[in-house]
Amino acid sequence: MAKNIKYRLYLYNDNINSFNRVVRILTETLDWTVYQSEQCALMAHENKKTVLKRGKYTELAKYCKQLKKAGIAAALQVDEGI
Repeated sequence: MAKNIKYRLYLYNDNINSFNRVVRILTETLDWTVYQSEQCALMAHENKKTVLKRGKYTELAKYCKQLKKAGIAAALQVDEGI
């Protein structure tokens, strides 16, 4: 992995987790306010996915792993600057 490659951490909407559960897990995992978590959960619900964070792979991989462990649909993708 090149050092200058940036990634995006995505949250995907699913039909398994309740809105409140997603908000709680985002708040705990990402150390966000409830408001921040609600906004991202709402965007994922409306658009099927949303970007939670952008950054280096090593920084985002730990969050992605924690979200997946909690049963949240998340993934990392290369940020192509779009």
